[in-house]
Amino acid sequence: MIWNEILCLGDSITFGARDEYMRSYPAELGMLLTNKTNECYVCHNCGISGETSSELLKRAWGNIKSHNNSRIMLLLIGTNDTKINTPTGVYEDNLRQIISMAKIHNMNVIVGTLPTLAFTPLYLSNTENIDKYNKSIYKLSKSIGFNVCDLSGLEKYYVDGVHFTHKGNIEIAKRFMEAILSI
Repeated sequence: MIWNEILCLGDSITFGARDEYMRSYPAELGMLLTNKTNECYVCHNCGISGETSSELLKRAWGNIKSHNNSRIMLLLIGTNDTKINTPTGVYEDNLRQIISMAKIHNMNVIVGTLPTLAFTPLYLSNTENIDKYNKSIYKLSKSIGFNVCDLSGLEKYYVDGVHFTHKGNIEIAKRFMEAILSI
């Protein structure tokens, strides 16, 4: 049997918070890739709800090292950074360090852009950071070399303006699958 491992790092969006079936985009991605390729795909979900890019940076080495059989790392982080107004330079450096750790372990990296937030009281201010952070993702992709998965236009799948329904997680998984299969 051919099997593949994918490491998925992120916050509550990766974790799958609010999915009505307690699933997540990593769970859906494993199923979609297995069905598409007739190979077994295991997606390690290392998403933690409420986490910022700075907090993820603190645990990234351990997650990456403990999943070093993964040849692909997916990264989707930054929504909570908007809430605390993390400076763009700090966000960008956090990503650079996390991505560099994955590259040290010979992983192909795909970073998801941050979906536009809908109206939600917790994230009401600083929503302009989404555009700033997404520009940083594209800028970094050119300078240190990784793929980007465009996650724009997913607003119709929101449960609460931030988190996704089950159908939303399937759509995120489909987009990451396309990015993976294009490597």
